Amino acid sequence: MAFYTVLMPPAAAGETQTEQFEKTVFLKDGFAVFAFLFTGLWLLSKRLWLAFAVFLLVWLALAFGGRAVGLHPLGLALAQALIGLFLGLEGHALQERKLLRKGWQLAGVVEGKDVGAVERRFFETLPMAAMPVLTASAPAGPLSGPAMATRTPGNQGTVLGLFPDAQGRT
Repeated sequence: MAFYTVLMPPAAAGETQTEQFEKTVFLKDGFAVFAFLFTGLWLLSKRLWLAFAVFLLVWLALAFGGRAVGLHPLGLALAQALIGLFLGLEGHALQERKLLRKGWQLAGVVEGKDVGAVERRFFETLPMAAMPVLTASAPAGPLSGPAMATRTPGNQGTVLGLFPDAQGRT
């Protein structure tokens, strides 16, 4: 089982909560193999521009500075492998920090076998107040029917029982 960090985007003007949920990002904690193997390309593919600029400067300094001081080519390869190892270990943390700086919010940490299982577990455990409101015009889906709890204007919390609109005995 792996752990995934869940990040939710800031709400944009005119954006529904469902659209915001669709943009939710699940980052797997652990070693990023592609960051280790394809360091610079991985940074570019994840749009980590500042990290790529630092990587490029360090790589150029190693390539030209290493030759100038007479560093053995095996030493250069080892130094570049260490940079790749660092990014393999810390690549997902760089992504997380970038999103947090942009205003995204940490929604939690979820454990699961794969991203599909993690998404299902995360959205099933959201409080009812955060779930989208289902209306009568909503199409029937696999989760529709009497077994599914819905929110109504008078019902703002979790519903227990068969009568979600009941506000108590009268």
